[in-house]
Amino acid sequence: MRIGIFGGTFDPVHEAHVQLAKEAQRQLRLDKTYLVPTRPWQKTARASDEDRKKMLELALLPYQNLSIDSRELDRAGASYSIDTLYSYRRQYGESAELFFLMGTDQWSNLKTWVQWEHFPDLANLVLFQRGGASAQSPYGNKFPVLSGESALHHDKPEGSILILSATLPPYSSTQIRKQLYGESTRNQRIEGLDESVRKYILDRGLYLPREGSIYV
Repeated sequence: MRIGIFGGTFDPVHEAHVQLAKEAQRQLRLDKTYLVPTRPWQKTARASDEDRKKMLELALLPYQNLSIDSRELDRAGASYSIDTLYSYRRQYGESAELFFLMGTDQWSNLKTWVQWEHFPDLANLVLFQRGGASAQSPYGNKFPVLSGESALHHDKPEGSILILSATLPPYSSTQIRKQLYGESTRNQRIEGLDESVRKYILDRGLYLPREGSIYV
């Protein structure tokens, strides 16, 4: 089994998230790709766990091999990526090829994550480069860094850092939240945001501007 794991706040989920998961699935020939909504400990999510999970469900309806995994939301107490990787390794066994998908923002902050040093012991780390960002490994020479054909044909259960190239749309959750309640966009589609997700947000009153601010 080749399993992709893509964690994020998804606050809200948008097209760049979905495209990254689809690109990983296509390029790495993944049998299954899981989007894992997290309960962030370095920042505060604006929407509730329940709402972020529901928005993911709506956005992923058209994609048969992209699934939601709520194990981080279901876990009691603090929830960290290292715990998630351990749980996937236990679930799928030592021979499963696990691919932990990351964007450049996550990669640049990797050293702030709990037990980040042990991530490659449990999975291959997959970095999607965007905007010419540096792919320098925080692990030094401890784990091989592969790109091009070597990355695409990698078939080890864990232990490598794979650099993939993809043209991903430049959307961000912060940007989308700012657009939701503007007079010109309140009743219009928002580029990069699934229409069913936009309607859910407005129906639930999510991301309403905070007092004293014109945007969230």
